[in-house]
Amino acid sequence: MTPLEHDQPEGWRVLGFGKHPENAAAVQKRLRNAGLRARNFALTDDQGGDDQLIRELAGATYDAIAIGGFINGQDPAIPPTEKTTQWFNRVLNLIHANAPDAKIILVRTPQDALPAIERVLGSARRPTASDLPAVRSSGSDDTGGTGFSPTT
Repeated sequence: MTPLEHDQPEGWRVLGFGKHPENAAAVQKRLRNAGLRARNFALTDDQGGDDQLIRELAGATYDAIAIGGFINGQDPAIPPTEKTTQWFNRVLNLIHANAPDAKIILVRTPQDALPAIERVLGSARRPTASDLPAVRSSGSDDTGGTGFSPTT
């Protein structure tokens, strides 16, 4: 069991990264306080950064990957450049290859991390079996004991 599985058993599992190391710890703390199983780190635009991202993606199954605004070009204070656009494209392809089922979240600023995640995944708390409607599994109804009517 990884530390992420132990921290918040019901929160969405989110991997987040951006360019600035000073933001990673603060964003991670904020997301974990909101109930997410979050892992945030600073990513570098080089082979070492690509290798780190691949290791992080291989280390757990994530519900979503949150990409910071400097890298994704969405930070209103930092316009994208040719270099950051190439970096972003490379990151997207690494995510697609290594975590194809994860949703992609574009974060504009560090303060936008939680709202951005909630825009894509919904509430910070991941739905559990108790959140789903109960299904009758036996009885003398007209559903053959499945709880589902053939007309629905």
